[in-house]
This record gives sequence, C-alpha cells and structure tokens, in this order.
Amino acid sequence: MHKMKNLALLTLILILSAGCIQKTQPIKVNDSTQLPIVGTEQPIIYNPNPIVYQPPIIYPEVIQPIEEPPYVPQRTPYLQGAYGNNNKLKQFIAQISSKYNYDQYELNAIFSTVNRDTEALKKYNVYKTAKPASKVTEIGSWDKYRANFLTPSRISKGVEFWQENAHYLNKAAHIYGVAPEYIVGIIGVETNFGGYTGTHSVLDALTTLSIEYTARATFFTSELENYLLMLRDEQVDPQKIKGSYAGAFGLAQFMPSSFREYAIDFNGDGHINLFNKADAIGSIANYFIGRGKWQPNLPITMQTYYSKARFYGLPTGHKTSYTQAHMTSLGMRPTSNFSGYKGNVSLIKLSKYNRDELWWGTPNFRAITRYNPKDYYAMAVHQLSLAIRQAKYGR
Repeated sequence: MHKMKNLALLTLILILSAGCIQKTQPIKVNDSTQLPIVGTEQPIIYNPNPIVYQPPIIYPEVIQPIEEPPYVPQRTPYLQGAYGNNNKLKQFIAQISSKYNYDQYELNAIFSTVNRDTEALKKYNVYKTAKPASKVTEIGSWDKYRANFLTPSRISKGVEFWQENAHYLNKAAHIYGVAPEYIVGIIGVETNFGGYTGTHSVLDALTTLSIEYTARATFFTSELENYLLMLRDEQVDPQKIKGSYAGAFGLAQFMPSSFREYAIDFNGDGHINLFNKADAIGSIANYFIGRGKWQPNLPITMQTYYSKARFYGLPTGHKTSYTQAHMTSLGMRPTSNFSGYKGNVSLIKLSKYNRDELWWGTPNFRAITRYNPKDYYAMAVHQLSLAIRQAKYGR
C-alpha cells in the first residue's frame, strides 16, 4: 500500500513537470552574433561592438550672408551740408555736371552729406600762422624711421599675408614681373596688412582740402573730381569709403586718380575694390609697371662701404644719377656684384646714430618712390620686403 502511494505521487510530479518543460531558443544579440543554447558547454560569445546610444547630431542652421542692396543715388535740387553756401563748391558742381554729364541734383545730394574735416586741415597746418620748421635730416633719423616698420610682428604678419594670398601674388608676378615680396612690402608699410586703412571719410577730406587748402587746391580738387567719377563707375555710397586724411584708401592706399588709372579687378568679380586683397595685389603690381616703370629682374638697391662716418660730398636722393665708376672714385666700395647691373645709380644716404649708410639705387628703387617720394619710405619697403622673404624662405 505504501509503495502504491509513492508511485502515484511520483507519477503526479512527472505529469506536472512535463507541462512546464519548453525548448530553449537562441537569444539574438544582433544580426550576426548569438548566445548558445542554455545548458550547452559552448563558451558564451559577446558582441565585440555593442550598440551604444548616440544622441542625434544637430547641425547649425546655415546662414546665408546678407547681400547689401545696390546703392541708389539720391537727388535734391538743394545743396546743404557744411559747405552748402560755399560758392566755390557750387561752381565745382556746375563744372562737373557740364563736363561729365553728371546729374547735378545727384551731386547736390552727395555734397549735402559732407562734414568739414578739421583733422585733415590740422595735418596740413592749413591755418597755422607760423611757418613750419625746415626739414633737416637729423642724426639717427633712419634708425627711428626703420623701427616703425621692421618689427617682428609686422614681419610675421607679412609671412602670413603671403601664405594666404600666394595665388594672387604669384599671378601678379607672372603677369607684371613684380616680385611678390615687394607687393607684400608695400601693403605692410602702407596699412600693416589691412590693420589700419584710415578712418576719415574720403569725401569729407577731399572736399574740405579742395575748398580750404588753397596752396594745394588744384591737386585736391582734381582728386575730388576723380573720386566722383569713381563713385559713379562703381556705384558706391559716397560716404562709405574711409581712408587717410589726404584721401588715400584701401589696402593699397591709392588716391582716386591712381584708382581710376591703375586699379584693376584682379579676382574677376566684376568690381574693383581696393579693400579686397586680390584687387589690391593686382593694382599695386599694375601701378609699379605703369607709373613706376618697374623693370623685372633688375636689382633694387645695394649698400656700399665708405670709410668715413659721415658723408657730405655730393647731393643725395632718389632723383640723383651718377655712374658707378664716379661713386667708386669717391671711396665707395660695392658690397656685391649688384646682380650684374652696370647702369647709373642714385645715391641714397641713411642717417644712423653712429654713421651714415650709403646705398646705390637702380630705376626700380625709383619705382618704389613713385608710390611715395621719400628715400626712407622706399628703403623701408625694400628692407621689410627682404625681411619677410627671409622669414618665409630662409633666404
């Protein structure tokens, strides 16, 4: 009896257990890797590249640059502004209108925006009663002048400018034959590579000087005339262009007459903009060739040895012209073969604290002075150019 109860109990347990037993299915981890059936002796293989949650990438909204609306000339029958009652300006407007078929009402509107540039008048000492002191070359003046331009910062900026604009500098060298370093040197001396292009309204400065600076009225009136023609050609807001107190503007610091004669569209966008690096580069090269008569492959200048500390023997300056043989007869000794140049030279004297430096200049040195007619300016451009090339190429 006891055995039968045990058998019945065992049978009941087996029946209940059979209802609970199910076949174990493989567990999918991903499309390629599975865990083995539970209970087997196979090792468990884990996915070597588990799926990790990545937040969605949110891209910033692309903002298109806002194009400035085209300049629309204004017109008025009335002349107002700082010189609204000035007869000289009224005569000038009538003359420009007749000579160039320039809308007189548009000219009235342009000049009605003019403010008197008192700072420009101060720079030129227009109303000073005392005569300015005569300019005498002071001992050490070259040391002082040079220190303004040949600085590590400016040289470093020059290398960076060259690297960023190599395409257009090489293009200018190929078309015009002007070495890239001298274009870079001009921009470095003129504006510190765009760091300072001037804050004066070109319209205000030129108008003020043409009316009030009687000693140079002809020059500034001519520049004002060219500025008006440039505005009409380029369709630019008359008060938008800022420059020097003399009216020069852009990276190249062109006066309006130079703009109209030598500025070029070097990047092919259909406009000439001297605040654009490409256009400034091409325009400077074109200026060197056109106005400066730059000669490709001609040296610029060469320092000479001279035994005495100071030199007073001959007139000096970029306008002088002497044979090299005559210079040698006075005790000067070349420091190189001058790249084979045998022609006449100008004699340039640089006053340092301890002695005078004597340099011979070629027609290409003269070409640089066509940009600014000062020996020190041209020499600063030359030495800055070479310093930038040295820093870039090591030669």
